[in-house]
Amino acid sequence: MFAMVASLGLPCVFFTISPEDGVNFRIRVLSKGEKGSECPPGLGLDEEIYRQSLMEGEKIRIEYPGLCAVDFENVIAIVVEYILGWDTRNKCSKSDYGCFGDLDGWTYAVEEQERKTLHAHFLLWISGWNDIVRDLGTREGRERYEKDVCKYVEKMMSTYMFGMNPKLLPNVCHPNCTCIGTGIEGFLKCTVQDL
Repeated sequence: MFAMVASLGLPCVFFTISPEDGVNFRIRVLSKGEKGSECPPGLGLDEEIYRQSLMEGEKIRIEYPGLCAVDFENVIAIVVEYILGWDTRNKCSKSDYGCFGDLDGWTYAVEEQERKTLHAHFLLWISGWNDIVRDLGTREGRERYEKDVCKYVEKMMSTYMFGMNPKLLPNVCHPNCTCIGTGIEGFLKCTVQDL
């Protein structure tokens, strides 16, 4: 991390990913092997049923730490690809894809909690952010970058759905769907069966 700070300056964003293994249905299913697992209890049941389910989840978590580690690794991969919008093959930020905008870099540290579960602390370097913060200390800089900061916040805190991105539509619809190649207008006419 020191090398990242020396190279890119101070990070812009810090956040933590801490999956809860004790209630993770994927781990529960994988721990049962070919036998499969029962569905988790539904809503409105007796509190004792929930308590038993939680205790079973904790037992599975302790008995199968390897499954928890593999699931944690999968969660991290999902965060890197979809939340950060990072192209791991080309080692660069995907344009207009991640929740934080274009990144110059990122890193994370994995720690084990006292209860024997993993969590990761992420540090992010947003492209151009340090220049904006430095220049916000002057009147001219504030005026110049006020619009840029507002535009960035508006873009990152939007309700834009990745599924409505025309580049991703072929991945959402059925391969034989009539909307393929017709853009968002065609996609919006799809029926549930088409999807």
